[in-house]
Amino acid sequence: MCISSWSTPLSYIGLAALAYVTLHFTRQATTFLLRSTLTARYNRPGTNWALVTGATDGIGFGFCEEICARGFNVILHGRNRTKLQRRASELNERFPTRKTGIIVLDVVDLTSSVDGVADEVSAILAAHGGQLTVLVNNVGGDGRPSGTLDSYSFKDVQETIAKNANFVAQITRILLPLLAAGDPGVILNISSVAAWGLPYVTIYAATKGFVDTFTYALQAECTAEGLGVEVLGLRVGQVSTPGYPVALGWFVPTPRVMAQAGLNRVGCGQVIVYGYFWHWVQGLAFEMMPRWALNMVTTSMLKALKFQEEDKAKRW
Repeated sequence: MCISSWSTPLSYIGLAALAYVTLHFTRQATTFLLRSTLTARYNRPGTNWALVTGATDGIGFGFCEEICARGFNVILHGRNRTKLQRRASELNERFPTRKTGIIVLDVVDLTSSVDGVADEVSAILAAHGGQLTVLVNNVGGDGRPSGTLDSYSFKDVQETIAKNANFVAQITRILLPLLAAGDPGVILNISSVAAWGLPYVTIYAATKGFVDTFTYALQAECTAEGLGVEVLGLRVGQVSTPGYPVALGWFVPTPRVMAQAGLNRVGCGQVIVYGYFWHWVQGLAFEMMPRWALNMVTTSMLKALKFQEEDKAKRW
């Protein structure tokens, strides 16, 4: 067969591939131009509530600040009552027209008593008025960052899975009926670029893969059941937090900036997106690089972090 006979089919394939890449890129890029529907759709009366898990520090408290600034009341979840009360007081002082509540619960040693959270939330709503329309599944983290899998203990593995996967499923199961009642509701699941499958954070990366799949499946189920609940996964890169104080820059925002960007994506029409623009720019490299090249780059970066953690542990 002559080579020229292949030219037309190959041209069509190339054109189709180019069209797909262009459409994919354009669709992602336009999410940063769309207006958020968070307040208009989920807080029309101005009295509705958001619940943020892992709310006392970092991205979680950033979400609390930004949610209050947008006119919502907020329920803070954490495991330390004193710290939760202090953070709630800070929000009350800065946003005096907003109401706060707290839920004290350790997500690692979870039992069936977690079902009682629905009653606690209902009691807060009954006392102050309004409905629960926003759930931010933020709690998570890796108790042993930047280590090889065989360096994890049984407890390390269990805690990482409990914080990042098990609790997300349980708290969403419990609060979904409240979110589906009355006004529309939205669930924001905080994922990570680690979901691509990064070395030295093996368990954490796997749990974030769970979060992504859980997000897709739950959104499909809510649509099929006509619940009127939007489910949005937010992929996050590096953020400078008290527990992870990396230098700020274009690619490393503060927790409040990260939260602001994430809330701005609500109503974008996609299921999983990068909340922060510069994290999306980084994410393009993840999508476009061959897997072997991606592994080389991420391995080099995470190995350096691993050595830093090991050196810090020796000094302590």
